[in-house]
Amino acid sequence: MPSDPYIREKFTRLRITAKKVAAEYFERFPKDRYRTEVESWRHLQSDNIEFTMKRLREPALPQRSR
Repeated sequence: MPSDPYIREKFTRLRITAKKVAAEYFERFPKDRYRTEVESWRHLQSDNIEFTMKRLREPALPQRSR
């Protein structure tokens, strides 16, 4: 298994669709199970946004309450 437990996916989308793509990613890989986050983003000279989504390779095990 790779030493980094995270997968990173880079996207380049028009500004008006970038938020939708990120929201769909969070739906597919919920933050509480995959620790999903937008790791980085930047505006390009065009009307595009380049962003990197980061998530765990496997879902995290639920934490037990004490």
